[in-house]
Amino acid sequence: MAEEKQNVTITCTATGQPQPSITWSKAVGSLPKNKTNMENLGSLTIYKVARKDGGTYICKAQNILGSVIASAQLVIFSRLRFKVRPPQEVTPVIGFTVRLPCVAESDLIPMITWTKDGTSSLSVDSNVLLNGTLVLQNIKKSHKGSYTCRATNALSTIEAKVKIDSPVTAASCSVIRKHVSSVSGNYVIDPDGEGGLAPFTVFCDMTDKNGAGVTVISHDSESRTSVQGCEPRGCYSRDVHYTGTSLSQLASLTRVSSHCEQFIKYECYDSLLLNNNDLYGWWVSRDSTKMTYWGGASVSGKCACGMTNSCADSTDGCNCDKNDYVWREDSGLLTDKTHLPVKQLRFGDVTNASGEQGYHTLGKLKCYGMV
Repeated sequence: MAEEKQNVTITCTATGQPQPSITWSKAVGSLPKNKTNMENLGSLTIYKVARKDGGTYICKAQNILGSVIASAQLVIFSRLRFKVRPPQEVTPVIGFTVRLPCVAESDLIPMITWTKDGTSSLSVDSNVLLNGTLVLQNIKKSHKGSYTCRATNALSTIEAKVKIDSPVTAASCSVIRKHVSSVSGNYVIDPDGEGGLAPFTVFCDMTDKNGAGVTVISHDSESRTSVQGCEPRGCYSRDVHYTGTSLSQLASLTRVSSHCEQFIKYECYDSLLLNNNDLYGWWVSRDSTKMTYWGGASVSGKCACGMTNSCADSTDGCNCDKNDYVWREDSGLLTDKTHLPVKQLRFGDVTNASGEQGYHTLGKLKCYGMV
């Protein structure tokens, strides 16, 4: 028995007086052309055998007194090979599961075994499935090492090696997108690592921002909400509560993310907003600082239109500061991650008796990228 592309030698020797000569033939067909050798004391060598080289080979020993024959059956099997190889290197994420596929095929049924660092003892969190996949559950630092998948049949053995690097913390969805999964869904992240603040559950949007892995945090103030009933600056107050997490945890998320953003909008009807830094409305940062710019701007006293000199009144920094009986809007993204997320919304100049009105909308906090 032999595998394709192996070299095969069939030995045939005979004794007699005088010394017999040895010749080779094939029961059906002729000897393989251009890849046989019969010079080694009667042995027949066939180089790089193929399926068509299988069959019955006949050795004939002959001298002047007579001859004898013997035969050998050559069976060629497909070469043992990997149908699915495990990756050469994996950087796992602490607490997640790593699956290392390893599938081999040949005419002879192969057996798959795994070893770690040259020994057959795998960790208690390891399991080899019937299809040969090695499953490493609840990844820890102890899983680091060199793993070998060995496929063996009756004729040969082949190996594939995997290096498991030191595991990293699932600090954000961007880390999960890179090392664990490209499927959007709810995941647990731990931005400040082991021993710090508690991990928390977030939604990972794996398609937004060109597949960067966006961490999305919801809150209780996302819907369009009416602002009515008071006149003094900042008299209306709306605290923002984020789902399943604290401001401290979100601050740690912004620190490990290269970009964070939050959409903010104010719709106004005869209601002032920033009023050229004589504020009637503003937002409060996570560290309780009164913020004097609006979404789409980076300069105090300005909204997005103030950055492009396109406001309803060219002397104002915001559309709402036109302060007339026309519905207007100021909106845009807040992108300074050192101030995010928004902790509170404040508005004024919305007295019902005079018809002044406003609506606020605040988007989800979104962070992505790795610092």
